[in-house]
Amino acid sequence: MTPPTDQAIAALNAHAQQRSADVRTRIEKALTAMRRSGATININAVAVRAGVTRKTIYNHPDLREKIRAHTTIAPPPEAAATDSSIVSALRAQLTANDAELRRLRAELRAKDVLIAKLYGRLDTADE
Repeated sequence: MTPPTDQAIAALNAHAQQRSADVRTRIEKALTAMRRSGATININAVAVRAGVTRKTIYNHPDLREKIRAHTTIAPPPEAAATDSSIVSALRAQLTANDAELRRLRAELRAKDVLIAKLYGRLDTADE
């Protein structure tokens, strides 16, 4: 096996540096967006939002400290009880919509099973 050329090594290093810069940018953008939206900020949440692993964030101490400086905790459950009636109504509507989606998905799965069985009967009838 021949060793890689200096040009190949340089290209690999340039690619690694570009990936690292892209990851840093994604993490910083995720943190900025989360701060603006008032979302709960912690290392796990930023990693999910940025599409990286937590290990990646832990490998960048400066980013980790920046995230910790902006760490927020989710509001206590009492705050949810003081939501306006509009928010409460919207939450109830979303819950109802989720239930309807689950019902419709179950119905589609049942129909898919029936279609598969009918195709199976057609295949055996053709033989």
